[in-house]
Order: sequence, then structure tokens, then C-alpha cells
Amino acid sequence: MRLGKTWHLGSDREHPDFLVTEDEHLFGLEVCEIFTGSQGRSGSTMKKNESDIQRTIEALRQEYEAISNIPLTVKLVGKMCAVNLATIVPALVGEQLGDKPVGHHVVLDGRNGLRAYITKALRPDWYSINDRVGWVDRDPMPRIEEAVGEKANKLPQYRKAAGLDIRLLLIADRFNNSGKLRLEQQCTLDFRGFRVVYFYSRPESVIIFDCAGNAA
Repeated sequence: MRLGKTWHLGSDREHPDFLVTEDEHLFGLEVCEIFTGSQGRSGSTMKKNESDIQRTIEALRQEYEAISNIPLTVKLVGKMCAVNLATIVPALVGEQLGDKPVGHHVVLDGRNGLRAYITKALRPDWYSINDRVGWVDRDPMPRIEEAVGEKANKLPQYRKAAGLDIRLLLIADRFNNSGKLRLEQQCTLDFRGFRVVYFYSRPESVIIFDCAGNAA
């Protein structure tokens, strides 16, 4: 995680998520993913839409592999409606990729605004390009502060299970649009009782808020 530290994680648990050993010191670690975009009562609207699309794509992958059992990298871009997606598996089967070498590439250009970039691979990886090429939010502090506040309400429970040293790891997964958050300016943060707060803008950087709440 680019901290320059070696963490030994215990098994998954609840309240907090992990008991971590660093050198000979034990602390509790709570992990929380944060998102950009609108937030509904059930969480990130964008993340929910991405998850729904990915489940649909995974179903297509399983359908194709049940017929051909060939690992592919499939990148879909364009109009992701049910009618368009239903054309993908028949089109792939029609390409007869079984005799093609690994690395063989083909583009399926649908008539209704959906394009698929196909590469024969060693392992399958199917996803929507639409959900990975969006705008980056460079002021994530409101999301960070909100998450710290929400998790701080559970600190008594965390401390009861893991002691006084409770830390919070906030993750923004920038592979998907819903996680495109990057902190670029110097900021201060109210820890609300946490010993350390980490902000991991995956996969690039980890920012550690120090004992004064300053980003370092």
C-alpha cells in the first residue's frame, strides 16, 4: 500500500475490520471506501450503476465461456442497453477464436452504438470502458470528512475490541469513475478520535494525515 511499512493483518473481523501488527505494535484498522458523485440513502449512485453494469457483463462472460471456454479481454464502450449487449456473445462465437493465438485482437463494431475491443488472453477480463474514463475530483475533502465523521460514531465499539489505537483507511478506487478522487492540496483534518487517517487513492498514492491532522 506504498506506506513503507510492513503490516501483518489478522483475519477479517467486525468492529474494526482488522487487527494489524506493525513491528511489535498492535492497532485496530477500520477500512472504508469513498466515492465521488451523488450519494443516495443507500450510498453512491454511480457505484451502484457500475456494479449493475459489471454484473451484466460478468453474466455475458459466463455465457460465452460456457460455449467456447476461451479467456478474453473484452472492453465495451458505447450504449450499454440490453438489446446491444445481447449481440455480444453471438458475435464472439462467430469469430471462432479457438484457433487464434493469444494476443489476437478484433473489434466488433455494433450498429447501435456499442463497440467491443476483443483480445484473446491468458485470463478473462471483461469490463465497460464507459465506467473507467471519467473526470477526476481533485477536492475530496468533503467526502473524507464525511466518512471520518460517520466512522467516528463507532469508535467506542472499536476501542472496546482493539484498544485505544484505532486507525481509519479510506480508499478511493480510481480504476472506476465512482472512485476518481485525488487530493492535491495541503489540507487539515479533524481526526474525530482516530489515531491516524490514511487516504489511499488507488493505485497511485497514500496520504497520511499526521498527529496535527495535516496531509503528508
